[in-house]
Amino acid sequence: MMKTKQFILASSLLFLVCSEMAAQSFLPGFKMFSHKKTAYLVLADGSKVEGFVDKVGRSKNYISSVVIKNDDGEKEYMPAEISEMYLPVNDLNKFSLKLENATNMSKDYDLDLINEGYGFFENAEVNTGKETQTLMMQLANPGFDSKIKVYIDPNAIETGKASFGPISSGGVDRSYYLQYGEITTASKFSKADYKKGFLDLFASCPSLLEKIGSKGDWDDFAVHVMEFNNCTE
Repeated sequence: MMKTKQFILASSLLFLVCSEMAAQSFLPGFKMFSHKKTAYLVLADGSKVEGFVDKVGRSKNYISSVVIKNDDGEKEYMPAEISEMYLPVNDLNKFSLKLENATNMSKDYDLDLINEGYGFFENAEVNTGKETQTLMMQLANPGFDSKIKVYIDPNAIETGKASFGPISSGGVDRSYYLQYGEITTASKFSKADYKKGFLDLFASCPSLLEKIGSKGDWDDFAVHVMEFNNCTE
C-alpha cells in the first residue's frame, strides 16, 4: 500500500514537472530513432521522401548522413541534400514534450508529428569552432523561433535532473547553437555566456530585459526566448 502511494505521488509530481516543462521548455535532444515509424524528408530540390530510418551516420555526434529505406530500396542522404526532416524518436529515448500551437511562427511546423514523438531537423550552417559546416541540426524551439533559432548541441552536457524514485525528468543542456538576427551561421552559446550575452541577445526588447534584471537565469532561457519571440516592441 505504501509503495502504491509513493508511486502515485511520484507520478503526480512527474506530471506536474513535465507539464511545466512542456509549457516553457525546449525540446530535448534526440539521438536514438525508431526503425518502425515513417520518417519524412524534404530534399533541397523540394521533393519529398518517406520511409523508415535504416541508419543515421554521425561525425563527432553531429548527423552526417541518413539512410532511408522504402519501396524504392535504400538511399543515403547527406546534409547538403536535405532541407528538413522529421525523424521518429525511439520509444526508449527521452520524454517527448508536448508543444502547443504557438504565435508568430516563422514557418509552418507539423506540431502533431512533434507531439507524437518526432524530432524536427533542418539544414543549417554551423560554426563548430574550427570551421563552418553544413549540418542537420535539431531545432529545440519549433513554434517560437521567428527571432532566434535554438539548435540542440549534440555534445552538450546536461545540468542536474529531477528524480522521483525510479522516474526522472531531463535536465537542462548547458549549451545550444543559436542563429539569430542577420547572422545566418549558428554559433555555440553556453550557460557561461548567458550572464552577459543575454543583454545583447534580447536588446531589441527592453521590457524583457527589465523583467530579467541584471542576472539572466539559464534555467529560464527557454521562457526568455519565447517571450522575446512574442515581443512587439
